[in-house]
Amino acid sequence: MYWRESMDIFDSNIDVNKYKVFLVVAELKSFSKTAEYMHISQPAISRAIKELEFQLNTQLFIRDKKNVILTDAGEKIKGYIKNAFETISLGEKVLKEEKDDLNGVIRIGIYSHISLFMLPEVIKEFNQKYPNAKFYIYSTSQQEMVSQLKNNELDLVIMQYPIFINEKNIQEDVICTLDTCFFSNKEYYDLYLNNAKSLTEFPIILPKRGFPDISRLEEILKKQNIVIKNNFTVYTMELITQLVKQGLGIGWGVKKSIEKELNDGELYELNIGFDMPVSIFSVAYKTNLVNNTTKEFINLFKERMKDIC
Repeated sequence: MYWRESMDIFDSNIDVNKYKVFLVVAELKSFSKTAEYMHISQPAISRAIKELEFQLNTQLFIRDKKNVILTDAGEKIKGYIKNAFETISLGEKVLKEEKDDLNGVIRIGIYSHISLFMLPEVIKEFNQKYPNAKFYIYSTSQQEMVSQLKNNELDLVIMQYPIFINEKNIQEDVICTLDTCFFSNKEYYDLYLNNAKSLTEFPIILPKRGFPDISRLEEILKKQNIVIKNNFTVYTMELITQLVKQGLGIGWGVKKSIEKELNDGELYELNIGFDMPVSIFSVAYKTNLVNNTTKEFINLFKERMKDIC
């Protein structure tokens, strides 16, 4: 029966304190620093690790006079142990939130250029309703944010879809479809109009490859037999925009990100003569690990994105 299978975990001789010692040693890479941090003697630290290695029948650390380094087996089990403690901690937070007002921490990973028009108003509304909630917002590389979500270092990420299509434990909901465009400053705009509207004559500033929309753009240009001069490959939309303003070429990206500059006449959208690809964005999170505060924020965020997109 299922309940008998679920009770098998208690047949294991699990000593939580030993695993806690293991994690701290793995993080601090020192027995003496671990002893100081945990306020117990260094011999007790050494004994706990030796007993754990005996119990698991494998060496977890390589020790010398200067360093304590995880073995391959130690690295492997570290992830499982860390996840276990994080799950316990999350359970405690969820129970606390049920007693108190929603006051949990929300850790968000998002591209910087879309954060400017996606987050401020939603966070303001959420903060007015739940003033004790805490936000940590990170704008790093897509690869790093994906890794942070998988390692439970972020609660949700907002990025281009699809990213987690093959991840069974990660929910990925499409929230927004945004237009893209080629754009320039006034000088390049006039030159473009006077040059038979040909992209091939101008330096083009594009985002780094690896995003779904840039792949679709390359396919479209290929079908149109257009070979562009990709003089700059830039990671952030903000830098593309600044380079375009300085007259270094024609940029391409999400139109919503430069909406203010277009309205102010600082930048100009180029009429290319064929349809541009769209950028599809999603919010992704681990359904079994998000706390109540994060769940509430995700629901509000998805609802408000209907007004933006």
